[in-house]
Amino acid sequence: MIHGIGCDVVNHNLTQSLGWSSDRNKLRRIFSTKELELLQDQDSNRFFSGRFAVKEAVLKCLGTGMKDGISLTEIQVLQTKSGQPFIEIEGEVYKIAHQMGIASWHVSISHTTNSSTAFVIAES
Repeated sequence: MIHGIGCDVVNHNLTQSLGWSSDRNKLRRIFSTKELELLQDQDSNRFFSGRFAVKEAVLKCLGTGMKDGISLTEIQVLQTKSGQPFIEIEGEVYKIAHQMGIASWHVSISHTTNSSTAFVIAES
C-alpha cells in the first residue's frame, strides 16, 4: 500500500549560490558522512541538488515538512554499486515512518543541465 508520494525540484543555481560545495559545515548539517563519501568526481551542484530534492520529497511523503526534531542527515540517499539510489532513514524520521507503517522507499533522481528532480514513494 502506498502511504505517500513526494516530488521535489532543486535548481543547480540555488545549490551553487548557497556555496554547499565549498562549506563543509553546511554540508554536514544536510548530508551524512556516507552521502559525502559518494561525491568523488561527480558534479557537486548536481549531486547535492539531487540528494537534497530526495530529502525534501521524503518529508513530503511523511506529510511533515521540516519540523523541530527532524534533521536532514536522518535521511540518507545512498546508492548500490551499480549507482541505483536508495533511502535509509533513522532517528525522528524513522519513528514517524514506522508509526505510519512505511516499510520501504522507492526513489528516482533525474537531472537536467539546470536542475535535479526527485520522485519518492513510501510503501508499507
